Amino acid sequence: MPTDSDDVQAYADLLKRDAEAYFDDVERYFRCQDQVRREVFDQAQKFSEGYARVLEIVRDEQ
Repeated sequence: MPTDSDDVQAYADLLKRDAEAYFDDVERYFRCQDQVRREVFDQAQKFSEGYARVLEIVRDEQ
């Protein structure tokens, strides 16, 4: 990012587009991370439920 005010004025449109694109990409990245987190959490929950059933069966057979 330029610090000189003349450069900022000269490239204001470009700087604005670049900044907006950057923040759009960051937002998209975090949304993707949130989606993956939810998917992995759901998988872990299903696995945990299955494992709890296994433990019940083992406990019942002892």
